[in-house]
Amino acid sequence: MRAFEFLIEAEAPKKVGREFNHLEDLVFTEPSGAKRAVQILKSMAQDAKDVSVKWDGNPTVYWGRDDDGTFRMVGKNNWGREEGKSSSPEDLKQFIMSRGKGEDWREKFASDMASLWPTFEAATPKDFRGYIYGDILYHPGKPYQGGDGKISFTPNQTTYSVKGTSEIGRRIGKSQAAVAAHKHFDFFGDKTGDDISDVEMFNHSPALVVFGQTYVNHQPAVDADNLGAIEKAANNFSGAIDKLLAPTAGLSDLQTIIYTFVNNQSKAKALDSIDSKAFFTWLQGSKVSAPKQQKISQLSQQHPGALENLFYLVRELMKAKDEIIRELDSAEGDITAHTGGKPGGEGYMHGAHGVKLVPRDRWTPFRAD
Repeated sequence: MRAFEFLIEAEAPKKVGREFNHLEDLVFTEPSGAKRAVQILKSMAQDAKDVSVKWDGNPTVYWGRDDDGTFRMVGKNNWGREEGKSSSPEDLKQFIMSRGKGEDWREKFASDMASLWPTFEAATPKDFRGYIYGDILYHPGKPYQGGDGKISFTPNQTTYSVKGTSEIGRRIGKSQAAVAAHKHFDFFGDKTGDDISDVEMFNHSPALVVFGQTYVNHQPAVDADNLGAIEKAANNFSGAIDKLLAPTAGLSDLQTIIYTFVNNQSKAKALDSIDSKAFFTWLQGSKVSAPKQQKISQLSQQHPGALENLFYLVRELMKAKDEIIRELDSAEGDITAHTGGKPGGEGYMHGAHGVKLVPRDRWTPFRAD
């Protein structure tokens, strides 16, 4: 498949980044991306029904049934591996214990995952076929806290608080575990799953709470002060930015290089230093080859201002996005989140547009993000 894609690269260029990129990354991951990013923000003022919570669950789990009805449950490292195709809790524990380098946490993790097997199996209908991928939110090895008034759980970096008297709070109070379901796969090892929102069939067992796509119930005003200026800049600069990013001999991956730089600045908490000066300083110590670095410098000179305008749009879109995130975070609901002492969780997903709205100023991913 990769060879075929290479042959038709002009028609179907390789996607830069991830399946869901940060909204501001559209500036350099696709042609005229800044214009589309502005339109996404503006469209949210009219209709936010496709904006969902980006759950911060951990660990990842795949569970379901083969064509013959056999139930299986595996972790991230088992998925697609025949030797990890667990058919019992004991198989799952043994596979997890066989990986890694004897880390102190591994035995407890293996035991915790194996202990969840009967809970997930009981919640999976006998006639269900295929697999669900999700992230665990709490389980007996790391249970929720609280009771009737407020229930809380911290699966990773975000703490979720639930009104104990709400419908979902009462369900959680009777359960042993919860999982945020993301995708449905047709068979074990499938790589092309479909987003899943309707998880009702898995919620008939009181021991397990399965969340589907959890959509926001608040319509953001989207009155970011800088949105008009961003739209004007996007219209003025997109053409020059596209020319700068166009593949050239000896440099076909400038978008990926910029993507890596922006992620580096995010992880270093240096979001204010996403500019051309910081980029060239980072470039000198990066793994980018000297010939490519020279090509980038030449391109920057051939398209004066394009690189700086690109980073300006990234920074300004990030500010506008963060205003919307703050408004969504402050909306009252049955479930609220806090990360690092600040209101809000990992962020939100806009399914219809295939982007994520993540507050990079407070979010330091354990996984590459």
